[in-house]
Amino acid sequence: MPRTHRILLTSLTLLLLGLVAGAVVLQPEALPAPEAPQAVASMKPRLSKPSEPAPTAPISPSRSSTEGRRAWVPGMKYRYTLSSTQEVSFAPTQPGAETPPGMRFSLRGEWSVGVVSVEGDQIHVLVQLVPSLAEVNVGGETRLAPEVQRSFEAGLAQPFFATLDRSGAVQLVHFEPGADILVQNLLRATLATTQHVVPTSPQATWVTQELDTTGRYSARYTRQSASRFEKSKLAYSHLVTPDGLQPLQDGPRVSISALTSFELGEDLWVRSLQGREHLEVDSGSSLVNAAHSLQVELLLVERARDNSLLGAFDAHRHQLVTLPVASYLGQEQDPKAALRQTLAGKTFDTLVKDLRSLPSNEEQSQSARSQALQQLRALFLLEPGQALLAHAALREGMDPLAASPLIGALSSASTPECIQALSDIVADGALPSPMRVDATASLGLASAPTEEGVTALRKLSHGADAELASTATLGMGSAALMMDSSNKHDADALVHELSSAYLSASNPDQQALLLRALGNTRSPSALPTLESALSSKFPGVRSAAVEALRNMPAPSADRLLASVLLRDPIEEVRQTAVFATSFRPIAPLLPVLSQVLRLDSSDLVRREIITLAGDQFRAVPEARALLEWSSQNEPNPGLRRTALTLLTSRTP
Repeated sequence: MPRTHRILLTSLTLLLLGLVAGAVVLQPEALPAPEAPQAVASMKPRLSKPSEPAPTAPISPSRSSTEGRRAWVPGMKYRYTLSSTQEVSFAPTQPGAETPPGMRFSLRGEWSVGVVSVEGDQIHVLVQLVPSLAEVNVGGETRLAPEVQRSFEAGLAQPFFATLDRSGAVQLVHFEPGADILVQNLLRATLATTQHVVPTSPQATWVTQELDTTGRYSARYTRQSASRFEKSKLAYSHLVTPDGLQPLQDGPRVSISALTSFELGEDLWVRSLQGREHLEVDSGSSLVNAAHSLQVELLLVERARDNSLLGAFDAHRHQLVTLPVASYLGQEQDPKAALRQTLAGKTFDTLVKDLRSLPSNEEQSQSARSQALQQLRALFLLEPGQALLAHAALREGMDPLAASPLIGALSSASTPECIQALSDIVADGALPSPMRVDATASLGLASAPTEEGVTALRKLSHGADAELASTATLGMGSAALMMDSSNKHDADALVHELSSAYLSASNPDQQALLLRALGNTRSPSALPTLESALSSKFPGVRSAAVEALRNMPAPSADRLLASVLLRDPIEEVRQTAVFATSFRPIAPLLPVLSQVLRLDSSDLVRREIITLAGDQFRAVPEARALLEWSSQNEPNPGLRRTALTLLTSRTP
């Protein structure tokens, strides 16, 4: 049997669920003790052990999708009950041949997906399973020692990040270093199995190309009714190997039967899902044949706002191990091995050539740009010097849309060479303005800012180009946030610099810009400046200060927002205060919001509060009182009806 065929077969049979790791998980030493709680506490969302909810558990109203596309709203979290069973069995191709034991994995519990951030075509989400049942059965026996079982469940409960494209296709997963391989494979498989890909507004039928832990496959979606759909896997075209995805040509014969039924809400997020699939591998040789069966169910319990999601990926990106969802995990791997899988042997010249010849089809172009960004990031981390080629490549000519992945990869990799390349790009007046603006924003969002990068931003912030100057100023605030955990002294100095610039600025527009930059720092040391700005005679300056408070620490920021809600004479400023409140835990401000509902003369402000309460009262039951009062006492009949609709609505 050719080596390539053996690799494909081994990958498919052993990596369906990480069986290499599964075989050793039966020994107590195979699963390491969980990391110390402080190592992951800041990343872990506030979740409690799930109870078994009734099927009719209330669901908070969804936000409608935009133009029929799926709604990606940072800070929104979707909680589901999960039930999943996966089985792998082996059959000899010759009588009497020895085969590995069959394995079954059963998972039950709460599965949550929270939208962390939206970066161009990429969506970053935080995923967590809180298991109520986690069972491993080998050869008909459940043989995990108690300490191994506890460690296994603790590993499953560790949150991880994933990157999707705007259609909902899962591309990358991001785990804490040292995460157990079996756990990673189970979580990756669950995430990939429950993905639904809607490239545009749902039609009668559409076909997609998707990835899972086995490889790349085509799928057909069919509308069954207004909100119900079916997805069937058609065929695999590539399989996962240690060398990356390999075409499935004359190798093992793979047959797949898979059907998933799901119901979508108005925001095109799953409300319920039931999936069954059966995959068989016929080696056509003396090796064993393998079969994999899966059943999975999801039921939406709650949509809720969770402000702790905002900025979580940026805060942890530098310490995570990133790999494609379709990648080989058969043994402990260092981060470079995952990066090499992502790169798949491509060079800088090849990737630039791909960007210069993007498909004309919008969906295909989006997918190609996203893949190029990840591969360029991998290249820059593996070979940092390659980042220095980026500036010359852009000078040779490239459409700004095609250049965006190259610029984004420099920011994401954030090596000193990447920062140098971005600094050179933003300073090059011969490049198109949109490209320089994109690079300036990316320089501010670099996960590991350097002095060179901050200097480049500072120089641009004083330049004659207004768009570049404003982008650079906001970027200085973001850079202070990014460097706070690793270089607090320089971060504090940058906050002080922005505060001083605000105090010396006389133009209201410039003052507002500097206040928004201070908001990007999320630094408590910016609060005195923001508080002083709330006394400005210019409403636009006060609105900018209020907006900057949305991510500032409590209780000081809550106190300032309460003061604005009750005392500012301009309704637009008070409306901005309600907007800022929507990014924060609402409970401390409920008494003030209740008072504003009763006393504020502005329909606009009261409408914002009613909408905010409608978004949050399922997650924060105390907010229900705002809707109840408004549904009976609101003087505006239209707003009274809105409150009543939000109060009584149980479906999107």
